[in-house]
Amino acid sequence: MLRRAISAFLSRRRFSDIGVTDLGYEDLAEDCAQESVLLIQSKVDQFRGDSQFTTWAYSIAIRVTLGELRRRRWQMAAIAEAQLGEAAPYWPIDNPGPERSLEQQQAWAMLTDLIETSLTPLQRKALIAHAFQNMPLDLVAEWLGTNRNNLYKIIHDARKRLKAALLAKGVTHRELIAIFDTPRRESPYIESGRSPLSHGV
Repeated sequence: MLRRAISAFLSRRRFSDIGVTDLGYEDLAEDCAQESVLLIQSKVDQFRGDSQFTTWAYSIAIRVTLGELRRRRWQMAAIAEAQLGEAAPYWPIDNPGPERSLEQQQAWAMLTDLIETSLTPLQRKALIAHAFQNMPLDLVAEWLGTNRNNLYKIIHDARKRLKAALLAKGVTHRELIAIFDTPRRESPYIESGRSPLSHGV
């Protein structure tokens, strides 16, 4: 069931940029379905019955598939390793008003400065590559020569340091995130439900 659902999901899109052609959909769907079954089995105690079990399982399978597509896109991307984890991108602001824009620019400048000054080089590389440059966790771990569990710890410690550095300036991480939490164009990682200061990775 999951394989068919994933195959249908893939067939409605085109992924030639990552080397997935019509002939490769079935192989990718099979791989993602198998990984999804393992993940569903490990999370089955989290199913609360708010929806049909198949709907819940399907949502997990699609997240697994999107993660695999993102991982393959990163593997195919021509990005020099020297550019990874080195600099946070400029926050896109679509003219929300002079006062709001200035407030956001100042907050963003403070956050990027704290990332530069309060984190270790390893923490900075890991956080920027994952939270800002959207690099999948498994690829960040491989790039840094570590494993996924160690990477979780590195990013967790980086976020704790950032939150402490913000508090030292009299700002909580929730207050900082709220500055950018407006109904217009936002940061790529806030659009995807992530923040460099949140617990989710």
